[in-house]
Parts: sequence; C-alpha cells; structure tokens
Amino acid sequence: MINRLPAIQLGAPGEDISRKDLQAVVQRFKHFNQQRLQRVQSLLQPRQQEFLKLLPLLFHQNHPLLPGFIALDTPAGIPDYAPSKQTLDAAKQFSKGFAFKRKALRQHPIDAIYLMGSVGSMAFSRDSDIDIWLCHAPGLAADQLAELEQKARDIEKWAASLKLETHFFLMDAGQFARGENTPISKESSGETQHYLLLEEFYRTSIYIAGRIPLWWLVPPEQDHQYPQYVKHLLENRFVSEPEVIDFGGMHQVPVAEFASATLWHIFKSLTSPHKSLLKLFLMESYASEFPTPQWLCLAMKRAIYQGEFSVDSLDPYLMIYSKVDAYLRGIDGGRRLELARECFYLKIVGTGAAPIENRARQMQQDFLREVAEQWQWPDDLLDNLATVRFWDIAKAGAEHAVIRQQLQQCLKMILQFVGMPLDQAQRENQDLKLVGRKLKVELDLRPDKIEVLSTRQAVQNKPDLLVAAEVTAGSDAPVWYLFTERPSAKQLALGRAIKQGDSLLELLCWAVINGLYKKSINLHVLESGSAQAGGEAQQLLNELNQFLTRHLLSREADLAIYNRPNRVQATLLLVNWREKLPVDSSHAKQLVMSERADPLSYGDNRLCFVLGMQRLSISVWGEATLHRYSGLEGVFTCLTELFNDGVKPPAADQLQVLCYTPVRGRSIVGRLEALFARLTAIADRPVAPYQRYVTAAGGGYAMFAMSGERLSYYLLDTQPQLLQELAKPHGGYAPVFFDDYVLEQTYIPFLYQYNQPDTVQLFYHVTSKHVGVYIVDEHGALYLRQHANAGAEHVLAHYSVFFSTLIAQDRLPQVPLLKYYEIYRNSAGVISCHPAQPKLKASAMELSVRIAGETPSRLGVYCNERWFPLDDPSGYGAVRQHILGYRKASENYPFHITEIEVPCQAMGAETPDRLQTVHFLNFKQKIEDKLNI
Repeated sequence: MINRLPAIQLGAPGEDISRKDLQAVVQRFKHFNQQRLQRVQSLLQPRQQEFLKLLPLLFHQNHPLLPGFIALDTPAGIPDYAPSKQTLDAAKQFSKGFAFKRKALRQHPIDAIYLMGSVGSMAFSRDSDIDIWLCHAPGLAADQLAELEQKARDIEKWAASLKLETHFFLMDAGQFARGENTPISKESSGETQHYLLLEEFYRTSIYIAGRIPLWWLVPPEQDHQYPQYVKHLLENRFVSEPEVIDFGGMHQVPVAEFASATLWHIFKSLTSPHKSLLKLFLMESYASEFPTPQWLCLAMKRAIYQGEFSVDSLDPYLMIYSKVDAYLRGIDGGRRLELARECFYLKIVGTGAAPIENRARQMQQDFLREVAEQWQWPDDLLDNLATVRFWDIAKAGAEHAVIRQQLQQCLKMILQFVGMPLDQAQRENQDLKLVGRKLKVELDLRPDKIEVLSTRQAVQNKPDLLVAAEVTAGSDAPVWYLFTERPSAKQLALGRAIKQGDSLLELLCWAVINGLYKKSINLHVLESGSAQAGGEAQQLLNELNQFLTRHLLSREADLAIYNRPNRVQATLLLVNWREKLPVDSSHAKQLVMSERADPLSYGDNRLCFVLGMQRLSISVWGEATLHRYSGLEGVFTCLTELFNDGVKPPAADQLQVLCYTPVRGRSIVGRLEALFARLTAIADRPVAPYQRYVTAAGGGYAMFAMSGERLSYYLLDTQPQLLQELAKPHGGYAPVFFDDYVLEQTYIPFLYQYNQPDTVQLFYHVTSKHVGVYIVDEHGALYLRQHANAGAEHVLAHYSVFFSTLIAQDRLPQVPLLKYYEIYRNSAGVISCHPAQPKLKASAMELSVRIAGETPSRLGVYCNERWFPLDDPSGYGAVRQHILGYRKASENYPFHITEIEVPCQAMGAETPDRLQTVHFLNFKQKIEDKLNI
C-alpha cells in the first residue's frame, strides 16, 4: 500500500523550523518502520513473533523469569519506552504474575534498539538471520558492558530455541560516529566500510524502541552539510538531545573506503556471489557519481519527506537493483545487466532447497512480477530464472566463470578509481589486508591449485554418476575429463566435460570440493579407451571425501585465519597410483621372504617400491593444491617440503598416506608415515639447533639435516660416503639419529644413543684380532679406528693420555667431558655398553711424541726433547727408529702420537675456535699411519 502524504519542507540553517513539521517527520518515519515490522511479524511463526514483542522489554527491565536474565543490576532502561498490552501478555507466558511498573529512571543505559539488514526487505523469511543494534549509553564500565554482552548472547540462545538466528551488536553511537569500534558482521567488515555500513543501516533499519536517529530530522537536501544542520537543530532546541541518537552523516565518505568495501564484497561473493555481486555493482555506480554519490538512503529519506512511498517501493534490495539497472543501462552493461537481474531474483527467492511458507512465496512472486514489468524484463526471464533452483554443476561452473570475470573487473575498476595501489591500501588497513589475502586464495588460478566454484552451493541437482576419462592425443600428455554421464565418442573428442585436468586425482578432488560427492554416487573410469568400474578409484573418492571434509569443507570461513601464515595444515599422499612395481609375481614371492623389509631399500638388491607420489595439501587459508613426485628422490623432496611448508610445530597427524599397490601397499603406507612421524618427533624435542637423521635410500642413504625449523636432505650413494659424512667436523653439536635400516650390522646407531653435547665418548670392542675404537666427539663427529696387535688396556691408556694432554694444553675451544665404555654383545646378539676406566702405567708417560710446527708446510716431531723435521719422507723413518730404541726387543705394537701443537689450518680448521676433537684425531692418525708403514 502506497502512502500518499503532503511533502514536508524543513528550513535551512538560520531559518525557523516548524516543530509540527519535525514531529510529522518523526511520525512518518515511525509509521514506515512499523509497516516494515508488521511485514516481518507476518512472516514469522507465532512463537517467533513473541521474540520481537519482548525484545525491548528484556532490555528495559531485569526480571529473573524473563529470557536473558543475568542480574538485577545489569544495565537496563530505554528512554520513553512503555510496553504494549501484547508485550505484557507475552511476558506473562514466562511469569503469570508479571506486572510492569513504570519507574522514573535517572538514567537510561540503553539508548535504542534497531533491527537491520535483510530483515527489512522482501528477501526476509523465517529462516533468515536478524541483526540487532543494541545501542548503549557512553561511559558504561567494562563489567557493565560484559554483563550486557552476556545478556545479549543468552537472548540469542533463547531466539535459537525459537528457530530464529539473531546477532546482537553492542553500539556506542558516539564511538561509531567517530569511526571507532565499527561492528563486524556477515554484511560488514567493520573498519573496512564504516560509512557504507552506516548507509545500509539508515536504508534497512527498523526502529524498535528508544531514541530516534537524528539523521531522520536532517532534510535530504541538507545532508551535504549534516554537521551544521545538526548543530542548528540542537543549539536552537528544535530537538531535545536526549530524544535522539546521532550515528553521523553521509556527507564526507573517504574515497579509499570504496576500495575496501569492494574487496569486502568480492570476499563475500566467494560464498554468496549473487547477493554480493549486486552490491558490487552498487559500489561501481556510486564510484561513477563521485564526488557527489547519490546514496540510496537519501533517496529513501527523500521519498518519505515527499510523502509518496511504500514498504515495497523502498525495499532495500529493490532500491539497489533500481540504481544498478539504471547505471548498467547507461553504460551498455549487456551481460552484466543480465547478471544483475539474476542476482536480484536469487536474493529475493533464495537459493536454498528448503521450501518457504506459501504466503511468503506468493508475496515474492507478486513483487517480482511488478519489478519485471516496471523494469521491462524480457517476457520469459522470470520463468528462466526459476530454473536456478534446479542448477546442475555444469550450469554452476559456467556461471562461476562469468562471476569470476565480473569480480576481477569490479576490483580493477574500483582500484583504478581510488588511485591507490592495493599493497598500500592493505598496509593501512588490517581488515583490508585479510580480505586481500582471501581474494588471492580464491581468485588466483594456478596449475597446481583446485578451483573452488563460488556457485557450488547453488547446485541442487547432484549427479548419480561420474565418469572420468583419459584422452591421449598423439605425443601430448594425456588429459583427463570428468562427465556426469557416459560420454559419446564425439564428446570425448571435443572435450565437452564439466571439468578438465591433468590427473584423475585432480578431477576427484574438484568434484568433492565443489559438492558433487554423495555416498550413493557411482564412479567409472575410462582409461586407455576401456571402461572400468570404480574399484580402487571409488575407494579413493571415498577417502578423498573423508579427508577433505575433515580438513577443508567442515571448517568455518573465519577471516581471522588469514592473520596466520599460509602453511600446509594437512596432506594426503597417493603413492604408486596406476603404477606397477618392476617385479614379476614369482620374483615378488621371493622378495616377500627377505629379512630386509624396508620398502625404500628392500632386500639384497635394495629396491625402492615407491615409484611415484601425488600430494594433496590443504593450507591454513583453505587452498587445496596438488604436486607430483617421482622416484626415491621425490620421496625425500616431498617429506622435506611437507616439513618446511607445514604448520609449526610439525605433527605426525598432518600426513595421511594412501597406497593401493598389491602386497606392498600397507608396508609402504606404514613406512612413509613412520618416517615423517620420526622427523616430526625429532623436531618436537630438539636436543640441539642442528640435528641429523639418516635413512636408507635404495642402495644408498639419505641424510636429513634439521636446522631450526628448516629441513633439508642430501643423498649418499655408499656406506663409505655415509661414514665419511658422519666423520666431518661441525661448528656445533650436531647429533645424529638413525633409521632402523641404516648401519644395522654395526655398533654405530646404538652408540649414538649415548651421544651427549660437550662430551667426548670413546667406545671400544675387543676381538681376537684387534681392538675396535669408536669415538663420538663433543660435536657428534664420528671417528673409527682398528688397532691390531694391541691390548685394550694399552689402547685405552693411550687415548686417555692424548685427550688429557689436549685439555691440559687448552687446545680445544671448550673443555669436554671424557667418558669411556666397553661394548659387549651377548650370545643373543644384544648389544650393551659398560663404563670403563683407563689404567695409566708409568711406561705410558715415559715417551712424549709431539707433533709441532709453525706452518702447515714445516712440521716436525719432538720425541721427548729431540727434534725430527718432517720436510721429507726420510724424517718419518728417523722418528720410527728413535722410538724403537725405547722398546724392548720383543715389543711390537703401533706407534702413537701423544701431543699435537700445529696450526689449526694443518688440521683442516680455518680458525682455532673452530677446532674440535675429531680434527686432532684425524691429524693424529694421518701422522701415525706414516710412522707405522
């Protein structure tokens, strides 16, 4: 019903203003708001209607039996509020004896209550959510605000029990007018679009109780000088300040806000494209009118002042569409105008599958027919748009492509208009930075990323069949196509599919992410021209659905997650998909019997059973990406990338492995998951800044190096290379951890379990032929030596003297502890170590053999105090003969160096502070080997 009332003209600043006219404006706005509220009430169930009836009373009085009660002194009291009889009747349903007693309050902590958003439009239904601005007085204490917040949350819960979704926003009008604490809601990003949120509030709000907006009383033609007119009203007492609430005017909107608002609506378009695209077109039309944009809220106010208006004619979404339609026609919008009509239609009728009440449906249809007639829509457009409810994935995909193009076009246009580089805008605004990150995730296309359709939620017709077909053309790489029906040869040739990709895994991930999966779906694979039933592919599809639902599809799209680094939070590895191991069945049976069961280094031939891997990763920001890896090196590259790119600290449950290889599948899965778990466990309990882990790799080894939070690896082809690597000096303590299949026939992995920082540990093992010595120095470097024709007591005493001399002469940067152990192996093959104590005899100290020299090229030997230069090979013979003179004729054991005083460069260290025990041991052996020839 159209209201036809006389126009109201209020005086300009400096002119007299009729209080009768002011009162008429207030009554006109209140009447319009009451009509909107009645529309809302008519769409709600009786129990839901009670919520709106009781809403102001709940914040006017604290009553223990009414919903949301916290305490009697919780801030309550709304100016000029008195409950209606309907409200009191609703209250008596909670407390039969409830009686409202009007009290003269000195202050009113609650300024006003408003509904806002779609609640004031034809798009509202009983399933829509309701945003509520709970405006409170300035200066409330923190504990009072906390109680008020808690009361609002409790009332939300009560509303939820009535199947109403409500959201309260506590508002301090003064703070809001200054641009502080703008609420973040589903429709607004807070600081990103302060003024545009204010425009939406003025256009969509429904007054419930309390102070009226001062904006009502500023005539539309005076809105450009809003502060001056407000000052005129208040200073001349045309308006009493306690009767009004001032959220500010629309007279000075920063240009940069258009960029931030555009980004926000693009962000919203990623999940609700048809709703947000309409607002994007609105932003574009506003931008075209700068510096004097014609705000819709002013158009609404102008209609009310002029006296000819109705709830339908001032429907918030119709106002948006009307302005967008006129704008797009003016620039020859074409396809964009079609999209705007589609967006408007879907916003009004919704895209959900749930049916709405008949009366609401009839209202919507009548409303849309009037709009179609007024704006001269094509005759068949409404019927065509009605089929949106029956979209399939092909239609959704085609629509997504159009929408994505429009989003990019809107973004480009607005940023050009604002003239501000995007990175600068993001630096200046935190909300904008987060929105920008979200847009990058959703709109940037990369070959390795699964595209998420913005229209996926509109798909109601999900297929019962998926057919994945591999097509190879000549020497080109094969291409995979996904169909929702069995394709004809022509369809295959032309590639008329709902999705094209490089792999079957890509197609299946895309199908799950975009909502095509259901338990009853059948999957067929066309590979090499022949059809196959789902089989392993069906099992893979089910596994993918579980994985993606757990890590991607079920999580909340909270903007705050974009404050975190975009690391990988979950990974699924698909191993050996459609690949066969290069062994025949008879050979495979023999391989099963091998005692060396490591799938990365199997049997005597050290075979690797991992031929290839496909990696699906989900990032913190919600990106799903695919990567391929080949062969043994690909295994370690993949694990390293997972470790480095994953969330910190890394955890074993970040990785899930799938492998359908016959016989070997389970062992491959267990091996890869166990290897990653071992790496993460070492990282979780670091014993040093730099740590190493060795695992078998085919016929060689892979050495993982863990420095801080970074992991790297390198391959070693042979066991001698590995031992050489373990013997290398390090700048600091670098412990080594060994996989079960590394040096398992030696004592070395067991001995490294005893490894400690700042400690030199000597282990020895006695056999009938020699004494084997294993030394792990203070930095974890390994030294190995076998002493033939020597007794354990003599060897131990010699090393004890050598180490003690190093320490006594302060040759090492830090003084290490010295520990000695004897290695035992019992009859069952179990290894153990027992502490040993060197026994020094006087003879061990009789002869001092000291290597000395000022430069690496001029070295010599002091035997006690006699000097033997080593400038030529004959010098070693002279030393040997001199030492033999100290021995009895029957004694035959190796020569040993007791002291070393040579430049650090001669031992392979650049500076003295880089020296460690293994430098001295290696140099000592080098000289001793020459003496023992």
